[in-house]
Amino acid sequence: MGRSPRHAEVWPPLHRLGRSAVIAWARGVNGLAVAGRANVPDSRGCLVVCNHLADPDGMYVGAALPGCPREVIHLVTSRHHEGSPLVREVLLRLGLEPVRTDGSEIAALRHARRVLQRAGIVVIYPEGVPGYSARVQPFAPGAGWLALTPGIDVVPAAIWGSHRVMRGGLPVGHGPVRVAFGPAMGMDDLTGPRDARVGAAGARLRAGVQQLVSGLVMSGP
Repeated sequence: MGRSPRHAEVWPPLHRLGRSAVIAWARGVNGLAVAGRANVPDSRGCLVVCNHLADPDGMYVGAALPGCPREVIHLVTSRHHEGSPLVREVLLRLGLEPVRTDGSEIAALRHARRVLQRAGIVVIYPEGVPGYSARVQPFAPGAGWLALTPGIDVVPAAIWGSHRVMRGGLPVGHGPVRVAFGPAMGMDDLTGPRDARVGAAGARLRAGVQQLVSGLVMSGP
């Protein structure tokens, strides 16, 4: 039998320290501005679905979330965890859950669903890879699958400007960076077979994220 996969297990002191450092840097150097933070609930499980513009997106979205003490994980591609065992352990303790593309990603999604059911926050970037563009690319089905979790809020989000900070793993500038959270999107009206509902939820989310991205682009640099 194969070994069970390790999942993100947030260590609060490390998470608080890392978040404080990122907030200070993002505000002071990158001019981080946040809109719609109140759309993220403070007492219910919340799935945050965001576009993937550039590699550092997770830092800025994490810094933009409300600071209330609760479990927060980000679903990221497993390549981020493929360095040294120490790096992998730090990432897991910071709440970065590795999503694999070898057919075992369902384990990460099930872990994320458990976090949602514990009233935590799960952030997912369904495009999978940075797009460096205002056009939101097709979503992987995991976002729609998680969005059908009963009793949670599903909040679309958008980031703009991170592609002016880092591109292809290299620093290219300072931003500014802006993050927006939209109103929660309902999924209870979706009917039919599960696969059809997953697809419909993903399409609805992609449209909501695209609307937020377009709004950020139209409102400034």
